[in-house]
Amino acid sequence: KDIAMADKKIIAVVGATGAQGGGLVRAICSDKNNGFAARALTRNVNSEKAKELAKLGAQVVAADLDDVGSLKRAFAGAYGAFCVTNFWEHFSPEKELAQAKNLAQAAKHANVQHVIWSTLEDTRRWIPLSDNRMPTLMGKYKVPHFDAKGEADKVFAEQGLPTTFLLTSFYWDNFIFFGMGPKKGPDGKLVLTMPMGDKKLPGIAAEDIGKCALGIFKKGRECIGKTVGIAGEHLTGAQMAAALTK
Repeated sequence: KDIAMADKKIIAVVGATGAQGGGLVRAICSDKNNGFAARALTRNVNSEKAKELAKLGAQVVAADLDDVGSLKRAFAGAYGAFCVTNFWEHFSPEKELAQAKNLAQAAKHANVQHVIWSTLEDTRRWIPLSDNRMPTLMGKYKVPHFDAKGEADKVFAEQGLPTTFLLTSFYWDNFIFFGMGPKKGPDGKLVLTMPMGDKKLPGIAAEDIGKCALGIFKKGRECIGKTVGIAGEHLTGAQMAAALTK
């Protein structure tokens, strides 16, 4: 396996046992002739998910987003790095920003040639803190899990890293894992509650994010410095309800 990896460009994948990172590792491993090899970063290399990735042909290495030294070691010799943080693990925008700084520092230290930073819009660019139509949370955010990621974009830019900013969207998977799916009403009918009127929500299957990231790594230089937004579909609540009914 190591000989096979030697002539391939290594992509260090952060959050390799999560939705986005796992999707990218699987995309790299299933596309044998893409010139890339997956280095899967995870805190626990002995977890079932980590073992599954090793079976697919990924090199699994230990790394912790709170430990910049571990990231520097994990990024060493890599051509590319897929960087992502998980807000839902700790609910702290400050921690997310600190982790993004660690990722950027490690990528700079390893002289990575292409970084993909999985990010979201900083909503304060459209709804300033002074706009009371939305409450201000934690003193300085409108949508904390979006705003901190968007704020972290500058961390990668400041390091002068060759970065593609990948704007992801709502996971369809949230209907399963976040308790957002249809609920039975008093009449026994299933109701999907999406309080957004006739507006459309961009959504994507989490697994497809990794496939898109691989496409960006394949395109390489032409994607550096660009922001790429991805979605599977843009649907209204009514359209989602109709699809789930079907």
